Amino acid sequence: MKKILKLPTILGLLILVVGVVAGIFLINSTSVFKLGAQQEAAPKNFRVSNITSTSITINWTTDIEAKGLVKWGQSESLLSKATLEEYSQPGFVHSTTINGLNPNSQVFLKINSNGTDWDNDGIAWQAKTLASESISSQTFNATGSIVDEVGNPPKGALVFVQAEGSTFSTITSANGSWVINLSSYLSQISDDTLLEISVNAGPQGSATAMIFASAAKNTPLIVLGKSYDFRTLEVNAAGVTPEGTLSVPESIQASSRFEVGGSSDITQNKNVTLDSHTEGEIITTTDPEFFGNAPKGTQIEILVESEAQTGVATAATNGKWKWSPPNNLGVGEHKVTVKWRDDNGIVRTITKTFIVSAAEGPAFEASSSGTTTTPSPTAQPTSSATPKATATAQSLETTPSAIATETALPDTGTLTPTLVLFIMGILVLMTSVFVWNKADA
Repeated sequence: MKKILKLPTILGLLILVVGVVAGIFLINSTSVFKLGAQQEAAPKNFRVSNITSTSITINWTTDIEAKGLVKWGQSESLLSKATLEEYSQPGFVHSTTINGLNPNSQVFLKINSNGTDWDNDGIAWQAKTLASESISSQTFNATGSIVDEVGNPPKGALVFVQAEGSTFSTITSANGSWVINLSSYLSQISDDTLLEISVNAGPQGSATAMIFASAAKNTPLIVLGKSYDFRTLEVNAAGVTPEGTLSVPESIQASSRFEVGGSSDITQNKNVTLDSHTEGEIITTTDPEFFGNAPKGTQIEILVESEAQTGVATAATNGKWKWSPPNNLGVGEHKVTVKWRDDNGIVRTITKTFIVSAAEGPAFEASSSGTTTTPSPTAQPTSSATPKATATAQSLETTPSAIATETALPDTGTLTPTLVLFIMGILVLMTSVFVWNKADA
């Protein structure tokens, strides 16, 4: 008697086929998702800096917050050593310093980001240490601060300074400040040494600036998304920066303000100063008071823009002057210009920009000497070695099309839907065969 397939058998076969197809689809979908996540963690903006005869610093960024390390070795086929990032928390910017290298030697590198190895389009990155070093007799720190377009310090930003053909780097502190001891790398630094500053905060933004070494000891505020030319800055004997060219967006907000914090007699100052705020400072009062020092009896003209308001102040017997605009200032960017005639009848000016924010924050007060005090930037770890200024550093400023050379371990949990549906199909099929045999009997 010929057996005829009945509905339970057909149903079991259909469930089995659907289970297998659905499982394969889910596995492929998960693989595509994992590949997308890996691509976002791919290293970008690979750069080598702080090169000495025994150490180098590797810098890169990622599109997502990731953790990484650098695999390296003396040959491309044997990358047997690994160095972790300087910061253990995941981030957009990354920096690793490799120590204990040999002078004038080649180093081959790959970056492991979120568990996946990456190279430079199929080959390892390369860097070379210096042959020898010379220690500078002077100490020179380039310093400054970085904020984003709303006035907040970025969550870490890579700051690069190029000088004399070499590249040096650090990562900003929690309050956005940075410091690089250039004398640890250059044997000589003159006031007219041109420094090219570039900032990279990954997806948070970037910025560039040009400045001479004489003014870089207190680099003005740098805002992500902006380009600056600070080469017009001049520093007089009193350390005051009279004027400069920079642009700060009106949308910046932060928590600080400036105001007079008391008075005290001081020795008469031969120079006129504007001490109430620093270049690019962010304040939270619409009724600020400008103050400074000047020779007794000096008449000082003050002009506040963009809402033009003018006034005149006269230095008191203790050498102090102060003035407040008659009308409140609006939120946004402003510029104040202080003008006076020196003993030779020459008109002198000091110009500074500042930003009025609607946010409220701690007061900024003058010190007892009549000059403002600014928190010192927090130094980031840098190499202590000192190469010669004449040596050519390999910055390797490449933006690689990163390709994974090793894949992460597969997620075995993605097989669960397939197995469950497969088992269900087998059970239904066995039940159908059992029912069919019974019916035939």
